[in-house]
Amino acid sequence: MRRMVQVRKTLLEQASSSSISVQASRLVSMLEDISAQWDVFTALHREYASSLTLQETEKDESMRALAEEECVMLFEQMEEMRDTFRVALLKDYSSFARLAREQILSAKPGEEPDSSKSASLADAAGTSKPRAVIMEFRPGVGGQESGLFTSQVVRMYRKFAENVGWEVEELSLIPMEVNASTGGGDGVKEAIIQISARGGREDAEIYDRLKWEAGVHRVQRIPTTQSLGKLQTSTMAIVVLPSDTDDGGSEQQKADDVVDPKDVKTEVMRSRGAGGQHVNKTESAIRLTHLPSGITVSMQDSRSQHQNRTKAWAILRARLLDAKLREEMAANRAVRKDQVASMERSDRVRTFNFPQDRVTDHRLGLSLSGIDSIIEGDFDGEWSDGLGRLMQGLALQDEENRIAELQSLWLEASTRVDVARK
Repeated sequence: MRRMVQVRKTLLEQASSSSISVQASRLVSMLEDISAQWDVFTALHREYASSLTLQETEKDESMRALAEEECVMLFEQMEEMRDTFRVALLKDYSSFARLAREQILSAKPGEEPDSSKSASLADAAGTSKPRAVIMEFRPGVGGQESGLFTSQVVRMYRKFAENVGWEVEELSLIPMEVNASTGGGDGVKEAIIQISARGGREDAEIYDRLKWEAGVHRVQRIPTTQSLGKLQTSTMAIVVLPSDTDDGGSEQQKADDVVDPKDVKTEVMRSRGAGGQHVNKTESAIRLTHLPSGITVSMQDSRSQHQNRTKAWAILRARLLDAKLREEMAANRAVRKDQVASMERSDRVRTFNFPQDRVTDHRLGLSLSGIDSIIEGDFDGEWSDGLGRLMQGLALQDEENRIAELQSLWLEASTRVDVARK
């Protein structure tokens, strides 16, 4: 925080006479809130130090007691300010700070910085968070057992989302045929669901909570699909896409900064596969192809062409928005590999071990017992147990990583400011 305030002060001194005044003023504006909060914190700290000294040196017992009460109160206020700083640090100031370091603090005297990069990065810093999430589920290694596990995981997230108070909509479901003799239930070849917030909840919370569920999930158990009774390891993969749609209506087909309908090729065809007499009699299936990127989405779940078109547009927009956000992250900071690279057994983010009654998140190094409760999608309302605890832990881990990255960034930025002043 101190380094940020120092950078702001130096830039204010430079802005009036320097050729970089436009860029400097942008950064100064970004640091305005942090600077004000720092002033409050330093004032509290001075009062705390004064009260602490009084507590240690005052001979009058009643005065020492008052000083002690004052210390406790001021310490609590400073702790609250630390939380405020944390929120401020996590508003993605890192993007603009990196621009400042590369385009402002490193600029040579008399040289005009690249304003095009400045504008694009400033826009990226203000990008609004997705209002909903689309989750895609697919089997990996393990044959029918993988399909059965995928079905269980889809059900787990559906029930968990409903228990949290989120709204779940099924966009696509392709069943997998499983040996009837096993009694193992229905498998899934592919499932796509959309999760969004109901009234009274922050939309941004959905993506922040669920984005870390992406990756390869592994299950270890004795499958019901085989009679040998051997422990088997299977996998399934989850992709989490940000979605800016609430109702999937006609707005999906309006031009905006995510997709222009002119860039999308629409094909109408007859449905294939299960569906009874309706299949192959009407052209209700839809395939959308985004020509610039080559991204293709096909949808035939519904008998209504309109419904299939709406769902296909929702998925296409989500995939394009995901690509857009990833491109921004790649330009602003090192991209962490959050999504699925492959479906090999060795590549996993979480393991469900049924014989040992535990679920392990390998990113956190945390194992929880009570696998039945977790797989049922139970939610304690506090994000302190089960699947909610894992989500909360991953979100906090990401915050720590971003703060550490930001601290490193500002250490270098402040060093460059000191050099520039000399």
